[in-house]
Amino acid sequence: MKSALSTFVFTVLFVVYLLIEVFAAMAAYMYLNLSHTDTFGYLVGVAQRLLRVFTSYLVQLYPEVANRAFATILGEMGPKPILLLLIGLVVSAVARLLMWTIAKSFEGVRAVRTIRRKAPA
Repeated sequence: MKSALSTFVFTVLFVVYLLIEVFAAMAAYMYLNLSHTDTFGYLVGVAQRLLRVFTSYLVQLYPEVANRAFATILGEMGPKPILLLLIGLVVSAVARLLMWTIAKSFEGVRAVRTIRRKAPA
């Protein structure tokens, strides 16, 4: 019973964490789009160049798959969805670094408490 409850709690916390990441990525995208239009335009240009490089490599390496890729994924995606994807990756990396830092700092506190409890009085 305890295992099922801990699995359920972990799953709920994981879904909440993913939702927070998605909302943070969309908020960063909207902030850049509304407040920093020059930076947003530059980043869209970078994403467009990245998409062009990716499509050229796809055509060179896998020419038999290129037509299907253009018809499905690459034809639908422009530079703005790629930029949103990249912003999501950056936000996710920053959030995970923050969580790791917090976990490591509490790990040190837990270690000190364990040492104090084991020490003879």
